[in-house]
Amino acid sequence: MLFLKTDRLQLTNLRRGDTAALVAIRQNPDCARYQRWSDTTPDAIDAYIARHTLDQFLSRAEEQHYALRTPDGTLAGELSYFDNPKDCCITLGITVAPAYQRQGYAHEMLSAVVEAARARHPQLEIVALIDRENEPSLRLFQKLGFTEECYAASLGSYIYVIPAAQ
Repeated sequence: MLFLKTDRLQLTNLRRGDTAALVAIRQNPDCARYQRWSDTTPDAIDAYIARHTLDQFLSRAEEQHYALRTPDGTLAGELSYFDNPKDCCITLGITVAPAYQRQGYAHEMLSAVVEAARARHPQLEIVALIDRENEPSLRLFQKLGFTEECYAASLGSYIYVIPAAQ
């Protein structure tokens, strides 16, 4: 299902045929450096995709995962969306395949996701957890309007936030 469309990307559900491309992304050292994936084997990725093929974007489901695709359907990355009712926030994460990094794809899709999340859930903060050594992501989220709230040593991450609408 198509949830969002930008000039160069589409946000869709993950599909069973995404396994090989997602394994390649997750096993790539440049993509895995700041992630905390526990198992990147094809079997684990198959199970992950199976759990998330029916996720509904902007729903209140706690954990959601989506594919970033080019218009021809190529998997260009993945987006994670966590709804945390206890903390009244949505936490976003993104991984972009090496061929699409540093070309504005993450900014393009995250801009659309933030806009859609803000419109649907204005009462929720939008949060990103970013490894302190991940300078490109720190700059990206600042450019998107997130502000640094604190460094959480227990998470090994900076917490960046867009506050709930007033």
